[in-house]
Amino acid sequence: MRTDIYFGHNLLVLTDSSVDIEGAYRMPSSELSRANVLKIFETNNTIVVIDAMIEYYTESLMSEFKYVEAAGGLVENERGETLMIYCYRHWDLPKGHIDEGESAEVCAVREVAEETGVEGAKIVRFLCNTMHAYGVYGVWELKQTSWYLLSAKSCPTKPQQEEDIAIAKWCSPEEVEENLRATYPTIRNVFAEKNR
Repeated sequence: MRTDIYFGHNLLVLTDSSVDIEGAYRMPSSELSRANVLKIFETNNTIVVIDAMIEYYTESLMSEFKYVEAAGGLVENERGETLMIYCYRHWDLPKGHIDEGESAEVCAVREVAEETGVEGAKIVRFLCNTMHAYGVYGVWELKQTSWYLLSAKSCPTKPQQEEDIAIAKWCSPEEVEENLRATYPTIRNVFAEKNR
């Protein structure tokens, strides 16, 4: 079992088998806590915790967060362009919290429409799940996002400004490559999964 949790651009790897990540800080499972992880991230970008009982330690760590489920989409059109948003000085993909009683697939399509103005996107296939942790007004949340590949017809976009989305844009493959330099590691993972 392996769980990767991103804290911004920092990575926490929780695994039950050996993993070799150059320069990673090896944290004993007995020291695994949100406070200790945040302290170590002050001087290290990657933390690895290896333990045969990693499921137990992962559950214990997760209990220190408010757990949130979300879904999002990597949307492509008939011209080979990809729909991206620009928000908080990063290129990103549309995503958001799953509403009560809503499936992840329905949420992904809804969030694409709300955040970009692109209606009628269709699910092509599931891509992957990502996890990231962040602090919001003193509360630490752990968000698991289910990502889907979607298709939609090329159309004008309308960024959801009330969500601080400055740009919603159909990007050429060259623009996507450039934008991936100014994005989060989780988003690069979603594109990598699409290209497998």
